[in-house]
Parts: sequence; C-alpha cells; structure tokens
Amino acid sequence: MNNVDVKRIAEALEKIGKVLGALFASHLGDLDQGLKAQRLSRCGFSNIEIAALLGTTANVVNVSLHKIRKEKSKKSK
Repeated sequence: MNNVDVKRIAEALEKIGKVLGALFASHLGDLDQGLKAQRLSRCGFSNIEIAALLGTTANVVNVSLHKIRKEKSKKSK
C-alpha cells in the first residue's frame, strides 16, 4: 500500500465519520443544542466538527459545553 492509497482511505474514513455524526445528531431530535453538542463531543468530535453538524459556530458549541460542565459541577457539590 502506498501513500496515495493511505490518503484515499483516510479521506473515505473521514467522510464516513461525518455521515455517522450527522445521522447521530439528527437522531438526537428534541434535545437542546447543548446536550447534542455534549453527546457528539463524547463521540470524539471536535467543537468545529460539532458546529458544522449542528449548523452553528465552534464558539457557540464551546459555550454550550462549558455551561453543561458548570451545571454538572454545581450539582455534584
């Protein structure tokens, strides 16, 4: 296997990952955007990838995830 083959395989896997992420996000249906972002983050998606899947910005995703962590921290005290 040469470098070109490895690159094509990597690109195909990235596309598959994006499709699966979009399907997962659509199945989260009624959850608010923060919870959707949290679930996608747990699946290993970056804030930029989550933003693309949810149709928002990475900054909005970051703020949403921060709020969820903050609320969780308050509940555990």
